[in-house]
Amino acid sequence: VSDWWKQMKWISENIFGANRIALFNNNVYTLFIAIDTRLAAVVGGMPRERRDRAWTITCRFWSLLAKHVSRERSVGFYAVALHITPDYLCKVCRRTCGTSPKALIEQQLVVEIKSWLTDTELSVADIAGRLHFEEVSYLCRFFRRMTGLSPLQFRNGLEVRAQHREAGA
Repeated sequence: VSDWWKQMKWISENIFGANRIALFNNNVYTLFIAIDTRLAAVVGGMPRERRDRAWTITCRFWSLLAKHVSRERSVGFYAVALHITPDYLCKVCRRTCGTSPKALIEQQLVVEIKSWLTDTELSVADIAGRLHFEEVSYLCRFFRRMTGLSPLQFRNGLEVRAQHREAGA
């Protein structure tokens, strides 16, 4: 997982535009394959049907996240869309991803914010509006809590790295 996260970070820092989103999506899919492979090795005694159901729910959850995370951030929304209870979604996510659905929602939201900050010239206020934050300050606090940086520090850090790359080229 740490290697996967390094790869996600590299993509975030070095790839721009539509290719970034495609690479993020492919990388998440690859992570699911790796998790499934590892689970099969670790819990080989688990009936295949149970692994398949959890895997299917997790994949559907990620698909819904990609579509709706800009508007919907409650575990309940995703559970209803998947026709399961929030408790069951939590159990499935913990089993397949090792974390809660809320943490996965927050991680996906951070990826969305980083994409907007990196791929557009939109102001933080415009990004907050597009991602349906009630106040710009809510987005800023959320982003700082998740990354340790303000949105502008993140954006300015990207600009500094790009200038260093250009100077070295």
